[in-house]
Amino acid sequence: MNTLFKKNYQNFMLFFTFFLFWFSIQFGELVEDSVAFALIVSLGILHGANDLLILSKGKNGKAVFFKHLLIYLSIIVLCVVTYVLSPLVAILAFILLSSYHFGEEHMGEKIRVHQLLNAIYYMAYGLFLFSMLFYASLSDVDQIMKELTGTTLSRFQIELTLSISAMFLFTISLFLVFKKKNSLGLFLKELFYLGLLFVVFKTSSLILGFAIYFIFWHSIPSIMNQVEFIDGSLTKKGVMSYIKKALLYWSISVMALLTLYQMIPQIHLFSTIIFVVLFAVTAPHTWVMYKMKA
Repeated sequence: MNTLFKKNYQNFMLFFTFFLFWFSIQFGELVEDSVAFALIVSLGILHGANDLLILSKGKNGKAVFFKHLLIYLSIIVLCVVTYVLSPLVAILAFILLSSYHFGEEHMGEKIRVHQLLNAIYYMAYGLFLFSMLFYASLSDVDQIMKELTGTTLSRFQIELTLSISAMFLFTISLFLVFKKKNSLGLFLKELFYLGLLFVVFKTSSLILGFAIYFIFWHSIPSIMNQVEFIDGSLTKKGVMSYIKKALLYWSISVMALLTLYQMIPQIHLFSTIIFVVLFAVTAPHTWVMYKMKA
């Protein structure tokens, strides 16, 4: 049942990717970004809203849960302090953490060879995605980076990251096919997906391109995996229970996002605040997902 549901979701994911590709051609950046913000603020933040519930699962007892809670909150504080002290370091850390997290979520069930090789592959996959996205929207990246850090990423830096991550990603993929750890069919399918995403990134605005991957390729599959972990199976009842339990944390996160946007006068782009909040929640969420999969 779970396997069939996930297979059907893949078809749904591809349909919405093509639909939003068409949508980005038909409408201007203002409409695109409005849809993207709605997706990120709703499903994007929601997918990390049950981290504490996941930490409480198992038979570890209250002492271990409070230890995990302390680590979780400490990571959030560390992210905030890092951004205050060095916005550039914070954003680079966000990109690296998100890259690993995206790679682990998308490829975790497909690539299981060696812990170190897996980690390199996940990181290469995520960095390749970010590099494609940034390369396709250089002017938008410059604008957000200037507000976030006061500096920008050069075309050379983005192209270099794109080239190096592509080299690692495709070399390891071909190695796994050669060693018969993965099929040629999986390699070609993932290659098609990456090509499709690049076309989407090139056509849409930076924020909508990010939202398409973040929501349909990452957040919703992550929610399904979390429901399966919490309830033991993926059911409609389990999904509804997940959403109900996540609403309080989600509401607090959205209120914090809107408050920050109003309180920091030098920030004019709502997308800038979105990335700051995502950094604060991505780091602890990545740690929780690592614990969950372990």
